[in-house]
Amino acid sequence: MVLLRHSKENPNKDGFREYYSFEEAFAGKKTSGAIVCSPTSRHLPDVEELVSHRIPFLLEKPPADSLKSTLSMEKLLRESNFTNYDIGFNLRQYPALRFIKNFLLELGPIYSARIAAGYYLPDWRKGIDYRDTSSASRELGGGVHIELVHEIDYLLWFFGYPERVTGYVNKISNLEITTDDICAAILKYRNGSIVELHLDYLSHRYLRSCQIIAENGNLEWDMNSGAVLSTMKGQKTARQVFTLSPNYDFNDTYIVEMENFINVIQGKAEGTVSISDAVETMRVTEAICVSSETEKWVYTKDV
Repeated sequence: MVLLRHSKENPNKDGFREYYSFEEAFAGKKTSGAIVCSPTSRHLPDVEELVSHRIPFLLEKPPADSLKSTLSMEKLLRESNFTNYDIGFNLRQYPALRFIKNFLLELGPIYSARIAAGYYLPDWRKGIDYRDTSSASRELGGGVHIELVHEIDYLLWFFGYPERVTGYVNKISNLEITTDDICAAILKYRNGSIVELHLDYLSHRYLRSCQIIAENGNLEWDMNSGAVLSTMKGQKTARQVFTLSPNYDFNDTYIVEMENFINVIQGKAEGTVSISDAVETMRVTEAICVSSETEKWVYTKDV
């Protein structure tokens, strides 16, 4: 095993041999696959190198630091006829969200949803100064709407592509960062339904939840409890329709992701998330930013 790094600072503690350039890593060696977990601003050039060597890759979310770079990546993969990849939106492997995805048909037409995620950035990574992370650096592609783009990905997975959005993205705290620490948006669909989105680096209690209101009932999920509750039409109280196993480890989402990637390498499966899915996610993210800058509703097709 090898570990490719863009910096010689903080060498790995597991003793893997380190390479500091693609040329060195690939020289005279057969590489079965690669995991791209460099700073977001490095994703596109790293993928360009891997595609040029026809090496399957698993790309950490988000695909790139901007819609423009993501579109360039889509063009590269299309023109190279390269399909041996996956994009790591691992929340799609989280059992509670997979349950909700399958339960949506029972809810009937969706009227509205609220999706939220937030946590105090200095507490995110134990033993690491938050000011030294990519989350805190605009240059490295950080920002709450980029770091927590999982929520935008799974809301599109659940509800499809919105017609237009209005949003607010800003840095409002005294955190020592150059990135935005809060994002709020409303996504409006052609049929009139809406999704309210909230993302932040500020919440002192871990926040990750989803509430759905639909014709046949309501659905509620909170990651802190791991449970999914439903209140169907005519019911007076909510009932628990899904519960995580007490022994469930969130790292299992990464294991499932890796198992699928190994199948991609072996030609037994396709990636879970396509580059076209990722483009849609980044297009909505960009529309939220444009709306914040212009203080207007933005049609997603125009971004």
